[in-house]
Amino acid sequence: MVRTLITIPEEDKQWLKNYSRSHHVSMAQIIRMAINEFKKRKKNDKNDFHKALEATFGMWKDKNIDSVEYVRQLRSEWDRDGDKLK
Repeated sequence: MVRTLITIPEEDKQWLKNYSRSHHVSMAQIIRMAINEFKKRKKNDKNDFHKALEATFGMWKDKNIDSVEYVRQLRSEWDRDGDKLK
């Protein structure tokens, strides 16, 4: 393992201290656990994004719609204020 120095707000340090005491775990271990959880979530975010891309890729390929006209049609459903449906 490598040692590193971080700067955190005083209230976060106090929370870590209280949590570590009440759960009988070192503050360093809590930080390592938090980093591992963050890494898992980021990996899942990336995987979810790629799954969504794969699931939707080419879904409009068989549509015979002019994209500019399609956008105009969508925009025509709104009034001039841009905040209310007709």
